[in-house]
Amino acid sequence: MGKISSKINLHNINWKAIVAFVATLLLGVVAGSGIALNFTPEGEVTVETNYSIELSDEQVPTVIETSDGQVEVIEAPTVEAIDGDQLIDEEGDYGRGEYHDTSTPEAYKNATIGKCTDVDYHYGAQCFDLASDYWSNYAGRWLSSCGTGAAKGTLNCYEQNAGNEFEMVWDPTQLQPGDWVVFTNGLYGHIGMALGSYNNGYIALLGQNQGGAKCDGGGSTANIINISLKNFGGAFRPKSYIKQEPVTKPEPAIPVSGCVKWHVERGDTMSKIMLECENTVRYGEAMDAYAKTWYSLIYMPNQSVYDGWHSQSGVGLYAGDDIEHRF
Repeated sequence: MGKISSKINLHNINWKAIVAFVATLLLGVVAGSGIALNFTPEGEVTVETNYSIELSDEQVPTVIETSDGQVEVIEAPTVEAIDGDQLIDEEGDYGRGEYHDTSTPEAYKNATIGKCTDVDYHYGAQCFDLASDYWSNYAGRWLSSCGTGAAKGTLNCYEQNAGNEFEMVWDPTQLQPGDWVVFTNGLYGHIGMALGSYNNGYIALLGQNQGGAKCDGGGSTANIINISLKNFGGAFRPKSYIKQEPVTKPEPAIPVSGCVKWHVERGDTMSKIMLECENTVRYGEAMDAYAKTWYSLIYMPNQSVYDGWHSQSGVGLYAGDDIEHRF
């Protein structure tokens, strides 16, 4: 893919767009990225990169989450779309893998940010290299482009790439830190690791070849951008990162007591029986559940008090009856 990119006519400036553009550009330049400026006689500025990138007119806050659940807002360029550069070499040596901590998304970010990771010795540090490095460290195998040579092709055989170590996420609003997000736009698409949750159509993304410093052989170092999810295709979620909902034991409908039999006197109520047997009174569903555990022995054998309340007679307790607590 040839170098591309954004053009701004200096004679007819949208200042909101230019501020966002320059802010993003400066971030890349400070990082030593492969961004170059060309000025044409017509007053246009052409930004050249070794990947296709569409910058946003508006800067959207970049929200990341730390391993202890804290939320942080950081400075990062806002990107509408990005398309990788160069084909993935499925026949590469894949001998350049090295250990990177994958215990948490934050740990992997700290281990790789600012580095050039090229696992196949081809085309430098592409977005696919970082993802494949993660697969190697986390799952003990390489990521596959499914024969397409493109990052977006990883979804073509997502079952193979997910294996037993990942689950798939198809709803972008459900994204969370650690998800490997695949974008399907352009010729090659893009892939990177989410560092935050869904944020009004954007996600904080750790990735390579998306504006970091130049790497030998091509591509650029791992950095963080805030990218639109308009081209979201799917995501791989490492199963060890799945957020477990807290397990809460449902409160028993009634306390369990040793009160087994009760002789019903005129005027007795279930609330009186519950209070004397259980030392508490709870109404509503708890009272219904409690009534279901008391059964008539004389007047309506094996009918619960609750069933009696809902019978044609409308009576659950009968004066002179013996009832049994079955639990």
